[in-house]
Amino acid sequence: MRRFVAPEGAIESGQVTLRDSEAYHLAVVLRLRAGARVLVADGRGIEHVVRLTAVDAQEVRGEIEQTRTGVTAPLDLVLVQGVPKGAKMDDIVRMGTELGVRSFIPVLTTRTVAQGRGRAARWRRIAAEAAKQCARADVPAVLDPLPFTAALDRLSTTTLILLLWEGERARTLAHVLQGAAPSRVALLVGPEGGFDETEVSEAAARGATPVSLGPLILRTETAGVVAAAMVLYELTLRRI
Repeated sequence: MRRFVAPEGAIESGQVTLRDSEAYHLAVVLRLRAGARVLVADGRGIEHVVRLTAVDAQEVRGEIEQTRTGVTAPLDLVLVQGVPKGAKMDDIVRMGTELGVRSFIPVLTTRTVAQGRGRAARWRRIAAEAAKQCARADVPAVLDPLPFTAALDRLSTTTLILLLWEGERARTLAHVLQGAAPSRVALLVGPEGGFDETEVSEAAARGATPVSLGPLILRTETAGVVAAAMVLYELTLRRI
């Protein structure tokens, strides 16, 4: 069955209503008709089997026939990403969603060039589309860009904060994760040019652990995705 994501308020009293781009895609692109069955995720981990009752390019309605728990991210993983230039953040959100990142916090740092103004809505749409593609029933949260200090303030309850820094030579991400069982992990990734030492010191003072991904310097759009894959492997797949 085709998958869709329902926005907040679209599921009520056993009925589902899809509008805007989701309705257009269902009715015009896929050419589904009343009587067809689709999967509709609520974006928080629950998915519904829905029989369509009315189909139009502006609005689609359906009745819920079955409700079940869907596949969700296996770990509360937060990617705190220095806003990169161009469309790089689009790829970071898409790939991070496919991997299982649960939330994205774009940050503005000393070396940030791009500000990401007005782009958070686009990143949220990309996260929703990526969640559909990889059959996730939960859609990652994508915040508006925040100053670095404000982002750190939001991580006060995070059990493990890892700052990717090329200045760290000895402590690897794998070494820090060995034997760890955190309920929440945050990965801090700088923009082009990385974090400056003042930011590294500030993050460390708030409990962050600087880590290395190895001797090679990775691009900002690569580092966070690679680190997310490593964390998820070490803390979930490797221990099955």
